[in-house]
Amino acid sequence: MNTTHADLVVYGATPAGIASACTASDRGMTVLLLEPGKHVGGHLTSGICTTECEHMLAPSFRGWMLKFLRLLGDMYNIDAPLHRWEPHRATEAYHTLLDEAGVQLRMESVIATVQTGSARITSVTLEDGAVVSAPLWIDASYEGDLMAGAGVPYAVGREPISTYRESLAGVRFIDSLEEVENSKGHACRIDHVWEMDLKDSRGRWIDGIIPSEGIHETRGSGDGKVMNYHYRVTVSSKPDRVPFPVPSDYDESRYELLSRFFHSAPETDLRMVLAFLNHPSGQYEPHPELFTKVTPGLKWELNNLQGSILSLGHLGGQFDYPDGDRETRARVIQDHYSHNAGLLHYLSTSTDVPPHIRSEMNQWGLPADEYMDNDHWPYQPYIRETRRMQGAYVMTQKDLLEDIEKPDCIYWNSHWIDCHHVQRLGLDDTHFRNEGRIWKEITVPYAVPYRALLPKPEHCTNLLVPGCVSSSHVAFSSIRLESTWMGLGEAAGEAAALAHEADGTVQRVPSDRLRDRLGLSG
Repeated sequence: MNTTHADLVVYGATPAGIASACTASDRGMTVLLLEPGKHVGGHLTSGICTTECEHMLAPSFRGWMLKFLRLLGDMYNIDAPLHRWEPHRATEAYHTLLDEAGVQLRMESVIATVQTGSARITSVTLEDGAVVSAPLWIDASYEGDLMAGAGVPYAVGREPISTYRESLAGVRFIDSLEEVENSKGHACRIDHVWEMDLKDSRGRWIDGIIPSEGIHETRGSGDGKVMNYHYRVTVSSKPDRVPFPVPSDYDESRYELLSRFFHSAPETDLRMVLAFLNHPSGQYEPHPELFTKVTPGLKWELNNLQGSILSLGHLGGQFDYPDGDRETRARVIQDHYSHNAGLLHYLSTSTDVPPHIRSEMNQWGLPADEYMDNDHWPYQPYIRETRRMQGAYVMTQKDLLEDIEKPDCIYWNSHWIDCHHVQRLGLDDTHFRNEGRIWKEITVPYAVPYRALLPKPEHCTNLLVPGCVSSSHVAFSSIRLESTWMGLGEAAGEAAALAHEADGTVQRVPSDRLRDRLGLSG
């Protein structure tokens, strides 16, 4: 059997993986980038079309991320970094970066097994039987399958407050506006207790409700559950728009919660159910601190609306994904497609939906010029959180809000601590509450240390993990942004190059030299 060899193998052509691969290749390494799917760019080419710069500070945009944003600006004929874009433009930009860096890209390359010895990864066998070997590895995937296959310890879901003494940890509700107060006035919503009949005609809970069984009375407890997933659906109001798809298993009863709410509140606006984010229209306004404003156009992005009674976030549908095998994950993804596409069809057609909402929904459809090889639907759902490495240093809430400086800082992050809801709890037969949200402003950038990318040496000495970073659930809720991941990917690529030059382990890379390479010294 033939074995492919490279100086460095990067798993996952996510923004983090692309930054890792391009950095190391620029340093003279032979780099093989393995992507398990059919497209590069991860979430940023599959519906997330923003850096969320409104929730970040300028020092967080640098290196390969800034190159990517400036390349997008060039594509739209603007001499500035562009912080909103169209998915097909992001795909073009990432392919340009990879081609210019000379990275060898191999698509549809799913790891089947990981071979290890003496706390090192020696090779991987792919599902098609191919073997790949390298002295250095980077796991830039959203799921951490290379990391897990190598036997590196990891955590899934929420810890209790007691584990790291984090006030934002565990089962939680936002009870007052003071808890989400911020300088920009964004997302100032509490977690309402909603009142309605929650049982169907046979006495069963209606779809989406998880019986609390006292969970709501044990705030701060851990449960191993991750925040919700959904598709960031790209929509268009252009005449050539494609009608929303109808899932083969469409069942209107999945949205019974909304139907009952609409009957009690027929004046509800569509933007109380879905969040609309604008894509570029060709009109721009320069803005301080590198952030370029975009005038809304005819193409938009749908996001989960955290204050909604029910939105795109498929609360409870995500639990089996992080540690699931391929079949389990495929089932979860299909269920999310069915839920999200079904919701858009429901809002467009159901007689239970107020006429003004149906009328507005029918002005939208899928864009004819996006995801053309996937029936115009985004390639993958927004997998916000899966595994988190438990490595050389575990970042926690304290590292984000108090002890913000680190001697081995490799990136200054500033995204707010943002955890979408985890589950929809039925408190009793007539009351429910969405649970798990965190929304905490970051006003000063905090350091992400190199140690957060490192397994402990007894577990693996030739692996870097910029994706499933070593952190608590609370800390990960801030780190889990693509702009951050791209910065951490660049740091991982530089660290791999330094380890390659010294023929040493990743743990022995001098942090001062790494910081020099990243332009963070002084």
